[in-house]
Amino acid sequence: MAKEKTYYTCKNCGFKSENWMGRCTNCGAWNSFVEELDNANIDNNKNIELNPYPITEIKTDSRTRYATGIDEFDRVLGGGIVSGSLLLLGGAPGIGKSTLILQVAFLFSNQFKKILYISGEESIQQIKMRAERLNTLSDNLYVISETNFAGIKSHITMNDYKLVIIDSIQTVYEPGIDSSPGSISQIKGIAGELLKIAKKSNVTIIVLGHVTKDGYLAGPKVLEHLVDTVLHFEGDRNYSYRILRSVKNRFGATNEIGVFAMNESGMEAVANPSQLFIEERPEGVPGSVIVPVIEGSRTILIEVQALISSSAFASPRRLATGVSKKRISILLAVLEKRAGFNFQNYDAHLNIVGGLKIDEPALDLGIVTSIISSSKDYSLPGSVSVVGEVGLAGEIRAVSNIEKRINELKKIGFKRVLIPGGNTKKLDFIPDLDIIGVSDIKEVMDILFS
Repeated sequence: MAKEKTYYTCKNCGFKSENWMGRCTNCGAWNSFVEELDNANIDNNKNIELNPYPITEIKTDSRTRYATGIDEFDRVLGGGIVSGSLLLLGGAPGIGKSTLILQVAFLFSNQFKKILYISGEESIQQIKMRAERLNTLSDNLYVISETNFAGIKSHITMNDYKLVIIDSIQTVYEPGIDSSPGSISQIKGIAGELLKIAKKSNVTIIVLGHVTKDGYLAGPKVLEHLVDTVLHFEGDRNYSYRILRSVKNRFGATNEIGVFAMNESGMEAVANPSQLFIEERPEGVPGSVIVPVIEGSRTILIEVQALISSSAFASPRRLATGVSKKRISILLAVLEKRAGFNFQNYDAHLNIVGGLKIDEPALDLGIVTSIISSSKDYSLPGSVSVVGEVGLAGEIRAVSNIEKRINELKKIGFKRVLIPGGNTKKLDFIPDLDIIGVSDIKEVMDILFS
């Protein structure tokens, strides 16, 4: 009998090597290689050759997308669940993944066919208790506690299910793969088989996954490439709301977000996130400003807070929550060079209220304005907002979707907004809102702080 060959696989990207390496040459991760056995494929049967079809003769279903009834969830997916797709929902332990997906399963089962909920972490009695608490009991919702993929595969293929949920993929194992559940070989092999089942049987499969301490989905990176849609469920346990973010979507737009509030009855969709994020904004406090940002197809008003204080250390600290620290350092350098500020002996702390993570250039002017406000100890009026990208020369550059941003400000009740001068050229007159175009940082200081 031939000796089983071993190789080393990077846990981060799935790169294989015959020898162990301290640093992955493919993705650069350190201490990420684990030893794996060179197993055969799960399915040893030869693939049946199929004839190609002209694209004009391929028949499609009249209905390929199903709305679950949760507006925020459907928005992130691009309008609903696509039939025959494989979705990956990731999130930190205790964030509410199982709660949200059980609510989705209940609403989906009330509208369409049978649903199979497979749990490898809870017994069926525990799932029943959670369903009673959430009031999500349905005769079309079938529950099983199983971790053996051979059994899971037979359940999916032998019954007519419209939606299958697996909670979670790290607990499932394939007996034909000689490695522990959650290993690279197990996750990669099982995900590949699930993709085949979804496409062949036209059943939608939602897989729940854990995340690492750095916030990335656990398992090899190839897992994200295999699935059709990747969703991240994130939030801070100190807050009652959660954010569902689309990272990858073959059937819709990415970077779409859905906002949910956690309460006793489960996850409740938040129809107006802007009001939620700014309702507790303090009045008359320096270093605070409201900025309209675009997340996917919606506009959200967020509060940017800055605190400039004397440093007790030789090297001043630059701390940021919800925004890149590198961007903060660049904007501080722009203020020093173009506006005459000196932050060499001051710590700079910046916070996006609510635990949101924003990576949009239009936030620059809000960061700069809040820093100036805190440095001068001058509070801005509560009805003022700013938006714009700041260049290294101190210029204010135009941003996209300016009309949507302004309309959201007007709906909430803002009276004055500073926007890039380049955006005012094609902007129609909007009553009840004072729109001021600015071209550089000095002009902003003259208008707001003089």
